[in-house]
Amino acid sequence: MRKIIFTWVVVVAIVLPIFALIFYTLPKINSMYISSDTYNRKNKSNQDGKTGVKVISKVEQAENGIYFVYKGRLMYMENSDGNINEICKIPSEIVGVLAKDNTVFLRECDNVASIYKVNANGEIVKIANDSGKMYMEGENIYTLSGKHGLRKYDFSGKMIFSNKEALDFTTSHTIFDDYIFYKWYQNERIALSVPQYYRLDVNKIKYLLHEVKFSRYYLEPEEWDSYNRENVIEYDDLAKEVDKEVRSGGMYEQVNGKDPDNYDLQSIELSVWNFSDEVDGYIYLYGNQKITYLDKEYKRKSEEMTLEEEYSDDNREKFTYQINVKAVFRISIDEIKNSSNETYVNYERVSKSPNILGDWSRFIVNNKNVYVINEDEYTDKESYRNLYIYYIDVDTGLNKEVYKKKRFFLGNDSSEIFATDKYIFIYEYGDYGEKQCITRINRDGSNPVLVMDENGEVVMKPVP
Repeated sequence: MRKIIFTWVVVVAIVLPIFALIFYTLPKINSMYISSDTYNRKNKSNQDGKTGVKVISKVEQAENGIYFVYKGRLMYMENSDGNINEICKIPSEIVGVLAKDNTVFLRECDNVASIYKVNANGEIVKIANDSGKMYMEGENIYTLSGKHGLRKYDFSGKMIFSNKEALDFTTSHTIFDDYIFYKWYQNERIALSVPQYYRLDVNKIKYLLHEVKFSRYYLEPEEWDSYNRENVIEYDDLAKEVDKEVRSGGMYEQVNGKDPDNYDLQSIELSVWNFSDEVDGYIYLYGNQKITYLDKEYKRKSEEMTLEEEYSDDNREKFTYQINVKAVFRISIDEIKNSSNETYVNYERVSKSPNILGDWSRFIVNNKNVYVINEDEYTDKESYRNLYIYYIDVDTGLNKEVYKKKRFFLGNDSSEIFATDKYIFIYEYGDYGEKQCITRINRDGSNPVLVMDENGEVVMKPVP
């Protein structure tokens, strides 16, 4: 008996330290994690065979048709004949849908947001409670939120991992290959959470954080500038490209009557206001590019100024000129992955500044086309505002208005657009979302059809 007890004591004395080492000590050691470059990522493809993630949407392209939602109902439009059927419904509103083969996932909008799985027969099963933004990659569902960070589930709803530290304070975010690209709440800067994989369990991920630097400064700061001396870099390819275009009178046209030959390029800053999810290896950015030039003779002229004149607010306007370009830009996923705190990322502008009034940050990207939805400025008057759809060709940079209509509802509820291979779906709302209708147009803006009216009826009638 004593021998048995002694044996168990020895076993426990050996096993407990090993257990503590494996589950508590080793995960805290940095060398136990491998970089994302080292980690061999396989089976990371969506149903279209393309690497990347799909984000939840109110309209989802499937192989033989289109899923779309209307309030708490999941609808399906056949590719062959355009017939529309209701697949299922839930009491609360459906946020969006994701589909893979014959399996569909829904997210509801309620006090306790849940994820549902719907089979080919329309049978619904709740698989998880989670309020995060929902993605699909390979055979997994991901959710991302400021409260819970990043969570990963299999298709049955079993949680594979949860990492609350994956996301800092953020106003908007997206994921790709376990990287998290987001806008910091602090100073509205862009940041990247980079995955590091635990050697003994690749589903255990630690994240390293750094800023994604878009803005560049080429001359030492003057009294009015907010950047520091250590931020100054040598002229790079972006500086040469932009400077050449400004001086040749290309896409940049706001020189304010000043002669560029008398000025040196001082900085190229990019303020990112909104961005897309990953599309064909790129993230598309909507924002403002501010290009600043400084008078070549400013140093000499400043020596002749009094101290009061040198620090005058008028100097900035007198000795600089700025070009502001509100447009769509894009950056490759590889460029983002290779970024660091010590490097500046390369990006490109995909269009001239479109002649679109107001804030047009609601845009989507599909098949190398950017579609923008905009509306007339809201006033308190009881009038129906116009709604506009604009198209920007990514390859050529050309842009134009493709569709215009009167809104169905009064008020200030914002409309939304979603794209499939053939169509643009326009969701309009009234009375704070209580009213809703769906219009479908061809991608070139032709053949507008009212799909569902405010009563929830499938009507499929032309929109005048």
